[in-house]
Amino acid sequence: MSDDLKTAKTALAKLHQDMEAINRLAKAPYLSVIEQMERTLEPIRRQQLEITRALEMAGAATRIQEIVGANQHWQELIKQASATSRIAESLSAAHQSWLDTIKPIQHDFSHLSQLQASAKLALCDTSLRLAATERLMAGIDFEAIRGRFQIEMPVISGLESSIAHVAASYGNLAESLREISDITRLPAFVLPGATREIYTTSFALETLRPWDERDEDEAETEIQFVAEAELETSGCIALLQQVDPGLARPYIGARDALYGNNADRARHILSSLRELWNHLLRRLAPDDLVAAWIPGVSNQKDLLHDGKPTRRARVLYVCRELNNEPLTDFLMHDTRALVKLIELFNRVHELETALTDEQLRAILIRTDSWLMYILQISSGNFHK
Repeated sequence: MSDDLKTAKTALAKLHQDMEAINRLAKAPYLSVIEQMERTLEPIRRQQLEITRALEMAGAATRIQEIVGANQHWQELIKQASATSRIAESLSAAHQSWLDTIKPIQHDFSHLSQLQASAKLALCDTSLRLAATERLMAGIDFEAIRGRFQIEMPVISGLESSIAHVAASYGNLAESLREISDITRLPAFVLPGATREIYTTSFALETLRPWDERDEDEAETEIQFVAEAELETSGCIALLQQVDPGLARPYIGARDALYGNNADRARHILSSLRELWNHLLRRLAPDDLVAAWIPGVSNQKDLLHDGKPTRRARVLYVCRELNNEPLTDFLMHDTRALVKLIELFNRVHELETALTDEQLRAILIRTDSWLMYILQISSGNFHK
């Protein structure tokens, strides 16, 4: 990441500290915080212009253009000046998870401004992570991965297609959130979680590149982003245990295997991950409940196969209360991309290519992110 973006990341960390101090002291100079955000994001905007020009000259893949477009959309939202009446509307319709953060005593201007500042700060974080995702995605060469590991074309083309669909569905999600109030109506984890999903996907693919093809100057900042993703998803095991301890135990074993000396640890980890998503989806969306729900669905295409619910049906069932089609569509494509990514790593391992600690850790981080996201959605956060 460029020095400008490192500076932006440091400044955003300071803004988070300032917001926490404001909350503790029950003061409300939130408009000044918003002004600081505008200055902090300027380096990101400069990089966006550079990336856009480079992509136009190189005829970049659609998946990169979708992500760049989404990031430009977030930055426009950050710059968006909301009138007091619109801020009041945001507060009255805000999801409880946002209100729990600011704990407003009354609907006065200071608390309304606090909500706006919190949402814009979340967008700053999202934009910064998406800028890192752009860089990683721009370096992904699926043909080079296929040649290096001698992977069959169907495996590579399936993964490439799934990544393109994830990027497109993320872009559609971004376009559906046109104002700050659209974001605060959703639980606070929704947008950061979706952005973490595509970042951890791109990071996992980055680990398949040879070291001599990577940018050494990016390493320090990349370590920070990965550490943040690990911290954000540290509660995924607890959520998994609440759903089914029987699923949590083997997954904990797979994670523990990363730090063991067992020569078969890669197979242990990958086989656990390959089965986990399927078993978890069946646990969150059991056959009988999904079958009973399907008749009420307006579009029943591809929901059943040989009388059994498809993966699409199960994801739709998990998301049935969201009332947000772009988000549901994103989660569906995101789940498919995880499956294809695990399939790729498993095929690399089957071809007797030794997976590195970094690669195994990356696929675990990617799985943790998906687990956290789908379990948060399924746990009823949308009803609070």
